[in-house]
Amino acid sequence: MLKVPLLFLVDEAYTSQTCPCCQRRKKVRTRNYVCVCGYEEHWDIHGARNILAKELYGKMCHIPEETKRKYLWIA
Repeated sequence: MLKVPLLFLVDEAYTSQTCPCCQRRKKVRTRNYVCVCGYEEHWDIHGARNILAKELYGKMCHIPEETKRKYLWIA
């Protein structure tokens, strides 16, 4: 059986400039996006998360980082 990946077209306008927490726009001039509200992220990750949020929720909003899972190994 052939598996075909799903592709979605998402408008990328302002995804690297918009803060997902407060919706302020700011041009990115360094590797890190820093907003006056306290949000800070590497600009590539920031833009990718905003694109993901636009697809999942229809708007740019904060997506929390995945929590780390702890495993208990029983020998």
